[in-house]
Amino acid sequence: MLSDIYGYDKKEKYLIIFNLLKDGNVFGIAYGKKGIGKKFIIKKAVNEISKEKDKKVFLEAGSEWHRVVLKELKIDAPEPISKEEFFMYFVDFVEKFSGRIFIVINNIQKLSEKQIKELYHLLGLKEKVSVISIGDESLKNRLNPFKIGRMETFINFIFEIKPPEFPEFERYFQNKYGNKIDKKAVKKLYSLSEGSIQQAEELILQIGKFPIKGSDIKTPYNKKSSVKLFILTGSVFLIGISLLLFFKNSVKQTIEPEKIIKMDKKLPVEGSVAHDLPVKTKKKKKQDILSIVGEIKEEIGNLRLEELPQVKFYKKPVKYIIQVASFKNMDNALKLKEKISQDLPGVEILERKNGIKSVVIYASDKEEAGKIINKLKIHGLKPLLKKVK
Repeated sequence: MLSDIYGYDKKEKYLIIFNLLKDGNVFGIAYGKKGIGKKFIIKKAVNEISKEKDKKVFLEAGSEWHRVVLKELKIDAPEPISKEEFFMYFVDFVEKFSGRIFIVINNIQKLSEKQIKELYHLLGLKEKVSVISIGDESLKNRLNPFKIGRMETFINFIFEIKPPEFPEFERYFQNKYGNKIDKKAVKKLYSLSEGSIQQAEELILQIGKFPIKGSDIKTPYNKKSSVKLFILTGSVFLIGISLLLFFKNSVKQTIEPEKIIKMDKKLPVEGSVAHDLPVKTKKKKKQDILSIVGEIKEEIGNLRLEELPQVKFYKKPVKYIIQVASFKNMDNALKLKEKISQDLPGVEILERKNGIKSVVIYASDKEEAGKIINKLKIHGLKPLLKKVK
């Protein structure tokens, strides 16, 4: 089961991801050096867990990723489609779909921090949906809690996947090439590629012949590394001299311990004088029964009866529902409701089973629904019209 995974760390991360997907739906991020097999272990875990009725989407990160998701899931939607409209169609599809949906997005380091957050908010339903994003090592500094904010609390995992260790790296090339590459050559490949199997394969193509010996792989002279080593050695030497002089001078000096003077401070006794000021005692305020009764009467006099609510005996039958927008956050749904309620009465918030809050308006006939939609378009909104069955 794990023999095709090269690297002890990769095997460990594969088993964790496999078990998380087995237990339920997840939203996760994996990053690491290019060409070490991140996508391979995640794709393997998804293929092992998914069933025939489930949907799997593997795509490359880009500004049009939402259109690719709709296309792969075969969701009919108008073109061009905004991210808000995508969210509505995606939520409707998920609610009707009986299986699980697995979405794997590769190279998310190409997206900005804003686009990564947007991707999470649009896909992170977790109701039937699992999303795993993959990025290179440049993603590490962009995934701190201060930059991703509240998004971090909903993510199941953020894993750094490390390159294969040398024994596993060597096992890969022995399994693939046998004795065509000797051990010295494999060691040089490991050193030059820093454990990246993809980069090592590119170096083999550049050599263009078999068998490959250690002498066939030339290690480039790194002038920058030599300069860095020279600077580091000089710095250590100077620090050593400075410490020696410091300790030599410190022996000559004697440090007298500071004397600690303790003062016995007592609280002043009532009636005595502290710092030339008399200590005053607080007098307790007396309150008789008559004054209490008077206060209660005054409070009763201030009470007013609320107006009786208006009683409605007839309500038009609902035949159409206009879905204005959907949100994961209740505050955003309430803000939109408050904004459009000034022009449109009867705005409600419908909370779905998966936690999505939809702002909706009900209509009794198609003519009324058309008027509502026209008013919503004035606000810059693109509502969806559905007939109530």
